[in-house]
Amino acid sequence: MGIVLIMPITTLYIHETLHKSLIVAGFVLMTFSIAMIAGNLLGGFLFDHWKQKSSMYFGGSLTVLSLGLISIFPIWQVYSSLVMVYGFGLGILSSNINGYLAFLQADDSQIFNNNYWLASLGSGLASFLSGILFSLNVRLVFAFSTVLFLATLVIIRTAFHNLAKHKSRSQTQGNRSFHLVHLNQIGFICLGFVVAWIGYEQWNSNISTLMVAKGISIQAYSLLFTINALVLLLFQPLTRFIFKDSFVNDKFRIVAGILIFALSYVTIINAAEYWRFVIGIIILTFGEILAFPAIPSMLNRYATDNDRGRFQSLGSLAGSLGRAIGPVAGGYIVTSFSYEGLFLLIVFLHLVSAFLILTLKAE
Repeated sequence: MGIVLIMPITTLYIHETLHKSLIVAGFVLMTFSIAMIAGNLLGGFLFDHWKQKSSMYFGGSLTVLSLGLISIFPIWQVYSSLVMVYGFGLGILSSNINGYLAFLQADDSQIFNNNYWLASLGSGLASFLSGILFSLNVRLVFAFSTVLFLATLVIIRTAFHNLAKHKSRSQTQGNRSFHLVHLNQIGFICLGFVVAWIGYEQWNSNISTLMVAKGISIQAYSLLFTINALVLLLFQPLTRFIFKDSFVNDKFRIVAGILIFALSYVTIINAAEYWRFVIGIIILTFGEILAFPAIPSMLNRYATDNDRGRFQSLGSLAGSLGRAIGPVAGGYIVTSFSYEGLFLLIVFLHLVSAFLILTLKAE
């Protein structure tokens, strides 16, 4: 909820309220994501080599501090600087939570699905509130997000515990060669995640300005993410009955999800009516249901207890890289060419990444 509350209004806040160009808004989001990439890497390292809860407190505290200050001083000079601190802290926190889930997957094969479903519940509530709070006062958006991250730290304090790692002689000796053999496959998974987020981030950034230019209200735009969350909540639980825990099923889910993502962008090419954006976000959501929970699960298949944090940090890094590239590249392409050119390029990149992931082989 804390993340999603902010993201749908970020480009609108920078472009409409602070009166900066779409390219500047894209660069701000890029610096946020680059800082998050650094946080992802540090978070994965800290998870594998330090106390997990202490690492989560560190990332969460940076997030709370930065958002708290932005809510007090929501001006360009403060926002443009502290958004990087927010991204860095969020990167540390997200890598640690994904690493924590990776350990628990041994006892619950559906944990990534369940995590994504519950996160979607938070997304639906937050996206519904985002447009309302933004229309009242932008300070409320950042202040409420600060409170939510404080609640996250309380949950970590009361419900999480440091995990014991089980090291075996075979794992320790075979670790290096295992990683080298499967490096290209891990790279293909991460590349697919980068491409998926480059496209997905357009919904959080440039598509908002497209819809406003077509005369569609900010509240109607925010409602798209509520629809997204409702579809997720209804259909995500069905995947546990349809797909069993296996390499083949994870691979199928990722490829099918990426192809469905591509279809969603075809749907909104030259769109002017609101219903076409609704259809687009619904199609996008089905791709999300399939691909996004399967990617950390697939990465975890290549990991050992010595490096689960590192592998999950690579997934988080890939997502952050896609979020970094997406807004600024999308803003540049829209400014220099057109929205239609942007969507066609995104479709092509999705097709290429789906083909590469088809080549993945089980260990």
